Amino acid sequence: MNFFAKTLPGLEDILRQELLDLGATSAQSVLRGVEFEGDEELMYKTLIHSRLALRILVPMTSGHVESEQELYDLTKTVPWFDHIRRTNTIAIDTVTTHPVMNHSVFLSQKTKDAVADVFRDRFGERPNVDVKSPDVLIHLHLNRDGLASLYLDPAGRSLNQRGYRVDGWKAPLNEVLAAGLITLSGWDPETPFVDPMCGSGTLVIEAALIAKKKAPGLVKSDFGVQKWPGFRKTLWQGLMMEARLQVRRDVDWIHGSDIEPGAIAAAKSNLSAASLMHNVRLGVAPVRHCRIPDMPGHILTNPPYGERIGDATFQKVYTDIREMLFDRAHDYKVSFITGDPDFRRLLGMKEDRRISLKNGPLDVEFITYTMYPKRG
Repeated sequence: MNFFAKTLPGLEDILRQELLDLGATSAQSVLRGVEFEGDEELMYKTLIHSRLALRILVPMTSGHVESEQELYDLTKTVPWFDHIRRTNTIAIDTVTTHPVMNHSVFLSQKTKDAVADVFRDRFGERPNVDVKSPDVLIHLHLNRDGLASLYLDPAGRSLNQRGYRVDGWKAPLNEVLAAGLITLSGWDPETPFVDPMCGSGTLVIEAALIAKKKAPGLVKSDFGVQKWPGFRKTLWQGLMMEARLQVRRDVDWIHGSDIEPGAIAAAKSNLSAASLMHNVRLGVAPVRHCRIPDMPGHILTNPPYGERIGDATFQKVYTDIREMLFDRAHDYKVSFITGDPDFRRLLGMKEDRRISLKNGPLDVEFITYTMYPKRG
């Protein structure tokens, strides 16, 4: 079977490696994703274990279209009754960059009509539509050159929706981006992890999941594929049991703090939802006084920044970060994600490497530094 795993820009290569580790073959990185091959068991594994994929998509058909009618005709060539029960609900998610066929709602309607007519022609009845929580989610991608591609989504939702975000606080990181940053940082999951400005806790939660070897699919285990015709329930249950048996219970070296009590309250709610309360140590503290274990580890954080470059308030935050690092973070690796183009100058440290990424619509940089052991 062929698959396409969608991810965020900049995470393609580490997603490719993750998929190879799960057993994928012929994995090739492309813009915003990875094309790969595997069997049904691999599809189930990626749904349960992938931390870096936003979606796993199963290609149904593709072709160039020049009108909505041609899109309708292309969609009708797929034997949808092999993949959808008449009793299933469906929804169409459309992304289009075509200069003329650019109305996603109308394109979704046209695609839905074609799927419905395949059933009506064969059985005299059609599946119902449920745009909020469909049993089967179909994706339509139409590019600027008129190439239409139709996919089934076995998750039925974006895989960054882990199920633990019950309190988002302020501008939380995308969960896939957080897992990607941790992977890019090179953090050893057997060593301390510290986020001194943790907000609602996305980075510390993803770090704890990694350290515990707890698959994201164990946090939120409902997937659209479980309602597909031919779903192999016994295989799925076996893979879920294997995932549960991998989980560690002794992890207690993840630390998060924030100056805002409301952020820590949100982080505690999210940790509870992820069943990680015993694995992450949280506290209210300014960055200068955050808890840092006295052993080699990794600090990874998303510091705040102002709309005006050089804003005095944020210069003070950067100064506090710098002083904390030099005073108490000896022998640590340190990573930041920031949208402030002046961050590096204000921090005034020599970085090991810098990677350009996206945080939603924002261009950001992921920057890593090395703090050396204290002399004497």
